[in-house]
Amino acid sequence: MAVTTTQLCPACSRPLRQRSFCEACGARATDRPVHRAPAPSGPVRLPSPRQVPMQEILSHRTARRTVGAHVRKRGTWGVLAVLVLAVVLALGGLRLTGVVGGSTEEERRAAALAKRQDDLRPQVEALMQARAAFFAGERRYLPAMKQARTRIERYNAKLADVEQEIDDISRANSSRLSTCHFSCSDLAGLDYPDYPRPPKMAGPVDDLQRVARRMTELHDELLTARRTAGMEMAFSDLLGAVDLLGQDARENLASIDEMSRTAKDGVYGGGSRRLRVRTLNGNSSLTAIRQMNSNLVRFLESAQLPIEGLDLPGGKDKFRTDHSVSTAEA
Repeated sequence: MAVTTTQLCPACSRPLRQRSFCEACGARATDRPVHRAPAPSGPVRLPSPRQVPMQEILSHRTARRTVGAHVRKRGTWGVLAVLVLAVVLALGGLRLTGVVGGSTEEERRAAALAKRQDDLRPQVEALMQARAAFFAGERRYLPAMKQARTRIERYNAKLADVEQEIDDISRANSSRLSTCHFSCSDLAGLDYPDYPRPPKMAGPVDDLQRVARRMTELHDELLTARRTAGMEMAFSDLLGAVDLLGQDARENLASIDEMSRTAKDGVYGGGSRRLRVRTLNGNSSLTAIRQMNSNLVRFLESAQLPIEGLDLPGGKDKFRTDHSVSTAEA
């Protein structure tokens, strides 16, 4: 077989017809290796077309239709999925705004009640602390006044006995005393008893002073306490009881001070040296306390707040010596 050599263009690899340059791209020919392509040994034969059976052609068409159907079906399901998602999102938005499927009336009431309770709890706690301070003052005030009354009554009883004995001695010696008008030289011989000493009131006075100071402080604290409209009555009731107890303590201190001067500087006769125990105040705040307790219990029940454990009627009576569980009906 004869082999021919064909020089190719170094730039575009096309056969060079001219030895010096390429007619296709105009590049100059250079001394490069010559590519040798084998010449065909015979006539060129084209491949004959493959005979395809009709069944194969039909099967390909069926496959294309099946694939197209699947594609169209998947596309339909995709559109439906997008529509369903859009509807769900729309309903969710409407539910959030309360237009569709919003909370029921019962749910709204429960939410409002929970919010109200959250707002009331710290105020109720502050009120109960102030109540505890008030009733601590009442527990100090009541025994102090009981002790003061007892000492004054004992003093008055002794004074009455002494004055009665003096009157008896004077009547027994009336004839002699009438002649000298109580200026007789032998009056010293008459066995008149001594007057009793005034009662010691240092203990009750100290307790009453403490109560008066604490009620003044508590008054200022209640005036500046945070409260909502629902708690206004509860704080107002407590403030009224605080002011009454403080007033009782201050007025009783003034009365006891006046009694102590009367016992020392009084003049004999007619019971003028007796201490007027009836001028002492009792517990003027008791009515206000009972009304306060009743109102507070009703308020807590309306707010559905627990009473168990609180120092209130229906709760836990922590101290039996005060009136923290007394009610208006008691």
